[in-house]
Amino acid sequence: MSIEELIKNGSIHPFKATQDEVDKAVEVARRDLALAENILEESLDWSYSIAYNAVLQACRAYMFRLGYRPASIEAHKNTFEFMRFAVDEPLKKSISYFDRVRKKRHRTIYDEVGLITEKEAKELLKRARELLFYIESKLKEQ
Repeated sequence: MSIEELIKNGSIHPFKATQDEVDKAVEVARRDLALAENILEESLDWSYSIAYNAVLQACRAYMFRLGYRPASIEAHKNTFEFMRFAVDEPLKKSISYFDRVRKKRHRTIYDEVGLITEKEAKELLKRARELLFYIESKLKEQ
């Protein structure tokens, strides 16, 4: 699979984002990461879910900057598929991790209360901070 194949199969689309669209996605990612950290003690499930959204928004900002957007159908999944090709090698494992988080977050939002452990929530927060730092650094380079 490649970015070209993701375009061909309709998973992502070329997209000319404005700087404002990129900035807003980063702003949402920062806001959600801060909120996820603030509510960790209150609700592990919601902290995890909000941290996941921070990751998703950071990835969307990066996609936008690189000239793409995910298709509406399976947008979250397609975002992570794209990111597997867009990030440097050290972060590729984290993208696979975030895709697993995507599935667990779905269960937490829709199916099962109390699914997230403190260890899982803290691990996601740590990795979300790392990803946001990486993406913000890449955005400044371009």
